[in-house]
Amino acid sequence: MLAISFRSVIFLLLVGTLTSFSNPGTDQASFREDSLEGPWEIDLRPTPDAPPYTQQFEVTSISGNSFEGTFYGSPLEETRLNRNWDRLYFAFTTRDSSHAYYHSGYLEDGKLYGVSYCPGREFVQPWTGVRK
Repeated sequence: MLAISFRSVIFLLLVGTLTSFSNPGTDQASFREDSLEGPWEIDLRPTPDAPPYTQQFEVTSISGNSFEGTFYGSPLEETRLNRNWDRLYFAFTTRDSSHAYYHSGYLEDGKLYGVSYCPGREFVQPWTGVRK
C-alpha cells in the first residue's frame, strides 16, 4: 500500500494548480532557469487594494531540479523546478516555530507570481515578486 503524507498531497496540489495555468503552445526556450537566481522582493499584501507588504526571497543556487535560498527569513526546503512548460515553475516549503508553509509559483516576463498556503493558519495568500 502506498503511503503519502498530507504535506506531499498539499505540495502536489499546489504545483498541479499552478501548472494548469500554463500555455504549452509557446516556445519552451523563452526562459533561462538561472533567471530565478538572485534576490527578489515579494509583495504579500492581503488584499489587492492594501498597501504593499514586502518580504525577501532569494535563490542562491540551482542544481538539477532543485534550488537553495531563503524566503521570509527561513531556509527553503523540498524545492522543485519544472522546466516542461513555457514558464519556469517552482515550489518549496518553509517553516516557522509553529507551522509549515507551502509555496509555489512561476516566473514570467521577469516577474514572479505565486501562492503560499499554511494549513495550520488556515490561509492561502497570492503574491507577486520583482527582482531587487
